[in-house]
Amino acid sequence: MSSNHFLVAAAAISGWQFSHKGNITGPFDSKEQAIESAIAAAGQSDDPDAEVVVQDADMKMETVWRQGKLAQT
Repeated sequence: MSSNHFLVAAAAISGWQFSHKGNITGPFDSKEQAIESAIAAAGQSDDPDAEVVVQDADMKMETVWRQGKLAQT
């Protein structure tokens, strides 16, 4: 995983959020909204190693986006 990742996860109270370098953005009503917002923020970072990672309830992580390409699933 890149050191410049945007982590999407369920928010502590309700909904979804993403975090990047200690900054939390959200809550969002759905996981899809949080992913879309994280991808937009990562795309604006201009970091060639930026990626969006989703963490599920079982703490499993999946990279869903990398700068310049979609992740293969």
